[in-house]
Amino acid sequence: MSPPKGTIITYLHPNYEGVAFEMKVPVRHSNANFEIRSVKVGPETTLCVSEKSGKVVKFKSGDHPEIRIPYESILQGIDVVFEFSIDIRFKHSIASEPADNYDLTIKPLHFDNTVIQSGGDYVGVQIPKLSPPDSLIVSQISVREKPWPHQIVANGSVYFKYNPVNHDISFQITNGLPANISIVKDDIWGFTISLNSINK
Repeated sequence: MSPPKGTIITYLHPNYEGVAFEMKVPVRHSNANFEIRSVKVGPETTLCVSEKSGKVVKFKSGDHPEIRIPYESILQGIDVVFEFSIDIRFKHSIASEPADNYDLTIKPLHFDNTVIQSGGDYVGVQIPKLSPPDSLIVSQISVREKPWPHQIVANGSVYFKYNPVNHDISFQITNGLPANISIVKDDIWGFTISLNSINK
């Protein structure tokens, strides 16, 4: 039985046997300790795989009974209407504050907001096909305290850029990046944004 839209099921053995793992779009997963040998991709869904070797493979909707996704690959599930996804996690280093005390809102120009809680895992920011495909993605960012009075403690922008040849995503820092925010590229699609200080 095929999974519903937005769902990907991976298996450790060919022909959908062995341990199964279900993912919901937008999702990011790293198969750190095992190979994936078969996969089912729901309707209107794409599974993107970045292998440790640098090879990028995409699996469209349907059943794939005989495949080999090496261990230490990065798996990314996206809706078929999008071209790629920027995986972002958010953290802070404010002393005595809980790990989940802040929310980062990121809004690529002309696209929807995505809210990312500090201290959590990667969240996918899905981007549709661009024209030209390597256009700069101007993204507004703001950080707000979760407790009342929900003070905004950082506000500005960062640029992302997609390479359609090797599927790599890069970023550019401009004067618009808040002084108390830093960003690090973790891998082909992943970034960590950090809140380093606040002014009260």
